[in-house]
Amino acid sequence: MSVRLRRTRAAAVAVASLLVLGGAAQALAAPGGDLSHTTVPQHRGHLPTSYTIPGDKTYPEGIARQHGTPYFYVGSTSDGTIYRGDVHQSATRVFLPGGQDGRVSVAGMKTDRAGRLIVAGGATGKVFVYDTRTRALLHVFDTGRSDVFLNDVALAPNGDAYISDSIHPALWHITAAQLTSKIVRQPLRVGVDLSHSPMVYNDGFNGNGLVVTGNGRYVLLADYNDYAFYRIDLHTHQVLPIDLGGAKGVSGDGLLLRGDTLTAVTELDHPEGQISVLKLSRDYTRAKLVRTVHGHGMHSPSTAAFDGCDLLIVNFQFQIADPKLPFNVVRVHAQ
Repeated sequence: MSVRLRRTRAAAVAVASLLVLGGAAQALAAPGGDLSHTTVPQHRGHLPTSYTIPGDKTYPEGIARQHGTPYFYVGSTSDGTIYRGDVHQSATRVFLPGGQDGRVSVAGMKTDRAGRLIVAGGATGKVFVYDTRTRALLHVFDTGRSDVFLNDVALAPNGDAYISDSIHPALWHITAAQLTSKIVRQPLRVGVDLSHSPMVYNDGFNGNGLVVTGNGRYVLLADYNDYAFYRIDLHTHQVLPIDLGGAKGVSGDGLLLRGDTLTAVTELDHPEGQISVLKLSRDYTRAKLVRTVHGHGMHSPSTAAFDGCDLLIVNFQFQIADPKLPFNVVRVHAQ
């Protein structure tokens, strides 16, 4: 059985398990998200190369770097605990206990300009939103479906949020107005129906990492199963494949974007981790692979966040029965 097929089968097992539970350089950083009104000291000093995450069954997947503060957030797929780290300290601590508010598993996450932490709830079919200052639950957006896996979150310049779904062919959408509303429980609505698009959903994980372009017009979405990327027009809902120029083995569990540079992180076929840096065309329909990076302390990573010129990489260790402990986030200089 090929590595790819083993990975697809593992993805299906992971989804079933979660349903049972209830659920670098200047050329690299994501526009429009992860900002805060709080300022951070200019002098960063020596920063740790690794950040430990408590627990021997944590399996951390998503990460959000709250710019303007020293903080980043990491979530557990196994029980929904959210941890907060300080980039100056090597240990992370529990920020929100697992199981709280029905949050039994979490995947991707982002922080926005208002200091909200927006968390994709995987097989729970929900998105949870918290105030990072008070830890208060602000919103629960619910698909009302069990045949979903809400995987990653991307923020648009206008404050809207988009959520990828690895099982159900849809791009989910939360408006900025919904995020500022006082209503806690709200439906999560489909932004773009992908069921009749060029992006074909198969068994295993499909839609995964995603980003919104700087002009707010497009979502770039990775199809994890098929080593493919798509440009989704948020105005017309047109879905176009991105031509990778013949590059092979490029996959996007996590995506980051700054300007015309797309950074994709994966462990698919690469347990030592792979960072792919691609240069995009003006219309985002073509991409050229510039370089790949392996190693650097990565161990079956899932995704990343920018921290200055560095990447903070989450070592997920997906479905590894005997994971290398402690679970951690590693700092990688990918220039």
